Amino acid sequence: MREKKIGIMGGTFNPVHFGHLEIAKKAKQIFNLEEVLFIPSGTPPHKTEEVAPKNARYQMVLKAISRFKDFHCSRIELDRKGYSYAVDTFSGLHQMYGQNTKLFYIMGMDSINELFSWKKPLELFNFCEIIVFTRPKAKRRIFNRLIKFPPLKKNKDKIHVVESKINIASSDIRTAIKKGDPIDKEVPKIVIKYIGKRKLYFKKSPRQSKKKRK
Repeated sequence: MREKKIGIMGGTFNPVHFGHLEIAKKAKQIFNLEEVLFIPSGTPPHKTEEVAPKNARYQMVLKAISRFKDFHCSRIELDRKGYSYAVDTFSGLHQMYGQNTKLFYIMGMDSINELFSWKKPLELFNFCEIIVFTRPKAKRRIFNRLIKFPPLKKNKDKIHVVESKINIASSDIRTAIKKGDPIDKEVPKIVIKYIGKRKLYFKKSPRQSKKKRK
């Protein structure tokens, strides 16, 4: 039976933007992936900034990928109780898809640089290979030291680096929304419309803040 290749795009998608879509498209093309599965995180253990409600982030991803027939979105982490740990997600995906499917975890260099702060990070290599996309402001020196570390060095063949000039950050988009600046160059129109309708990331007025404290 022919091996199937699936890319997994994890993250908060807070909000989803063109950078996510470009990375998914490039990974699909370069590694001959049959599909890319977007998995919005439920309760991310490492995020401290404002995170939009789970269902809102899920809906934004659905809207952003709607024109791509090989892009799909899963609620596997959104519907799980507790924190969203990658090793748990990939263990579940590995069981679900079976031995004839090779999983590729698509991420940015900033994410893999934090790998050893994750839950059971080395166990991830039992379930997937990792595609790492660089970005102009990524800390390449940290990554270069990281892959020389003995526990990770033995899995070096399962880490694929793709050079990229994509430099869009969700945090910058949230800041722009609060300031009232345009985000049409970073975010699909259909997602911008949803953000406006749901008033996501908008700066709260003093009156709204007082009501929340009562």
